[in-house]
Amino acid sequence: MVRIGILGTANIARLFFGGTLRHARFVAVASRSQERAEAFAAEFGLERWYGSYDDLLADPRIDAIYIPLPHHLHAAYSILAARAGKHVLVEKPAALSREEFLRARDACRQSGVLLMEGMMYRFKSIHTRVRALVNEGRIGRVRHIDFSWCLPMKTLPRSRFRLDAASGGGALNDVGVYGADLLHKFLGPSLHAISATIVREEEGGVDIFTQALCFSDAATATLTCGYGVDANYYVVGGEEGSLHVPGSVSGRVMENVLQIHLVKDDIRKVEVFPAENPYHALVDHFAECIEGGTTPLITTDETLRNITFLDQIRQLATDQKLPAPASVQS
Repeated sequence: MVRIGILGTANIARLFFGGTLRHARFVAVASRSQERAEAFAAEFGLERWYGSYDDLLADPRIDAIYIPLPHHLHAAYSILAARAGKHVLVEKPAALSREEFLRARDACRQSGVLLMEGMMYRFKSIHTRVRALVNEGRIGRVRHIDFSWCLPMKTLPRSRFRLDAASGGGALNDVGVYGADLLHKFLGPSLHAISATIVREEEGGVDIFTQALCFSDAATATLTCGYGVDANYYVVGGEEGSLHVPGSVSGRVMENVLQIHLVKDDIRKVEVFPAENPYHALVDHFAECIEGGTTPLITTDETLRNITFLDQIRQLATDQKLPAPASVQS
């Protein structure tokens, strides 16, 4: 059983509790506030709590660290955890640039510890089903994918860091990274952006909406991400049909629906998937890879590819400016 400590008391860390884990056990939490750490530990039955991140990293009774800190701290604390001999499960994005991630990956390799990015959507069965349908040729050759994840900020408590440029905020890092990963999984390594527009908040300059047009050897794609509106879906369009997947890239524990359309005979049907918590499967997979010394489902090569792709979008993009979404201006 891999003993895991949590750096920070972020809301996302709460999603890992409430289910049965076969390979992992959360044993400790750290916060810059001793009171917050103690309250979190009491709520979730953790054995120990610390008012310092460094104290948790120094605990020899911890095998691995989960890092749900603001984005700008992900790479730095991955390096510190590696130097302390801890395996690292880091929230996305694993780093804010290619150079940052390479430093974190090198530190983990030198210390002989596992580094995995928390790409939780990969652990929902609906996406496995979509991949199977595509691989079986049910919709013919894939020619276009439309990915969108835009979220209404008022539904996210404690979300101000997302509009803080100094914290690595912005929609592209926050939810665009999922699009980068998903598009690559379907379209392969030839995927690249050919044009992009980034809309930035007038005051802080952080990106609140991004849209990129992409191209691969076989297909086109669009990647859209933003704040202030609910638009979470992807559509895989093939020569013989399409698959529409609404809402399921989110980590929300809710029923998911796959809409299938086959052009021949105009067949339309719906498949329903039960509510799943992908965070439970994510952390158990991470711990199982540590126990068995196996390669994780989310490799560091894939993480590096996604970060490089986001860097490319930023370099290509033209900038526009708008006020921040009204729901987070106060």
